[in-house]
Amino acid sequence: MKEKLHRKFAVVIVVLISIAMVVSGGAMFFSGSGVPSTNSNTSTNAPNAAADYQAEKARIAAMVKQAKVDPGNIPLQTALGNGYYNAGREALNVAPSEVQENFKNAVEAYQKVLKTNKDPNIIVDMATSAFYSGDYDLAEKSFNEALVIKPDFINALINYGIFLSQAKQDWAGALKQWQKALPLAQNSSDKEQIQAMISQAQSELKTNPAAGGTSNPNPTTGK
Repeated sequence: MKEKLHRKFAVVIVVLISIAMVVSGGAMFFSGSGVPSTNSNTSTNAPNAAADYQAEKARIAAMVKQAKVDPGNIPLQTALGNGYYNAGREALNVAPSEVQENFKNAVEAYQKVLKTNKDPNIIVDMATSAFYSGDYDLAEKSFNEALVIKPDFINALINYGIFLSQAKQDWAGALKQWQKALPLAQNSSDKEQIQAMISQAQSELKTNPAAGGTSNPNPTTGK
């Protein structure tokens, strides 16, 4: 993982780690899988984490073999992308040198899916994978594409905000995304977490009003 992905962002990181920049699959972003972080506690279960990672790699190898026989199998390519994404998260603690490669492979698998299926869930999955692989241009382009297709997609809004705050130090852009996401949250716990992120962004902007970045936090939605 590139060093620039490990910048410190005050207490907001504590909040972000509890929120999932995870494979969407139609699920809400609050899945408990967590944001990849060097602060993860999984090191306390290193043997289990290493075994889980090796098991994930074995599943991926089997899917890669099957994909060579059936390259047009879209569900298989989706599963392969998800597998690489999970491997990227797991490798953070047990095989750091393999993290970026896993996320790059996830991007490639998702891109094959998107050739025939412009599902915003898959687009966001690819965007987060691109983020963690270090391809910030593709990540931002993909987040914006997903939000053009589905402006009220809470996964995209939250994850794009995380990308803006961490990768680009664009707290103003992140704040806009999280403010859009807040009324879309389905329960009080989710709302509280998003509000904490909003408060942190506002605090950062109060301390440094110039924390605006160069992103496009307002993609055209046709509205």
